[in-house]
Amino acid sequence: VPFKLMQDYESDGLNRKKVARDHPLYEVFTVRPNAWQTSFEFRETLALHACMGNAYVYLNRYRGTIAEAFCLNPALVTAKQEDDWSITYKVRGKNGGERPVPASDIWHVRGPSWDGFLGLDTLTVAREALGLSVALENSHASLHQNGVRPSGVYSVDGVLDGPQHKKLSDWLKSEAVTNAGGTMVLDRNAKFINTTMTGVDAQHKETR
Repeated sequence: VPFKLMQDYESDGLNRKKVARDHPLYEVFTVRPNAWQTSFEFRETLALHACMGNAYVYLNRYRGTIAEAFCLNPALVTAKQEDDWSITYKVRGKNGGERPVPASDIWHVRGPSWDGFLGLDTLTVAREALGLSVALENSHASLHQNGVRPSGVYSVDGVLDGPQHKKLSDWLKSEAVTNAGGTMVLDRNAKFINTTMTGVDAQHKETR
C-alpha cells in the first residue's frame, strides 16, 4: 500500500490528521528515500531485514535535515550496548574497512529481542527446523529422482563371473532408465529384495 506521512492537528476543538506534505520527511519516505529505491522497495527491504532479526537504516543528513535513507546490509553492521546502556554501531564498507556510526544516524528496527537492543537472528534460532527441512527436501528429491523406484538387491541362482556380473549390471541400469514404472522380467530365477523405504513408509507427506 502507499505510504503516507501523517500529521496531527486540531480543528474546531477536535484532533484530526492530515497528510504532512510540507514536512521535510514527506518526500523521503513517501516518494524516494534514496537514489536507487522507491518508497515501496525501501519498506520491502526494511521489513525483510527486520523479519530476519535486525534492520539498519542509515540516515544521511544535509544541513541537519534527513536528505536520504537507505538500508544497510545487516551482516555488515555490528551493534553493541556499552556499560552506560548507550548503543554504538560499526559499519563495514564494501572495501572491508569499518568505521563507527553515531546511533543518531542509524534507524534500528528490531525483530523479537531477548536483550531489548538486538533482535534475535532468525536463521540461528530456527537452525534445527531449517536443517530438518533441507534434509527432508533432499530425501524427497532423491526418492523421486528415478521415478520413485526403491533400490534393492537382485539375487540370482549360481555364481556370476566378472563379464556376467557386468552384463547384468549394465542391463539393469538400462532397464531402470528406459522402463521406469514398468514390469521387469528376469531369468535365472532372479529375485528382487527391497532394501529401502518408500515414501509411504518414510511418511514424507505427514512429515512435510
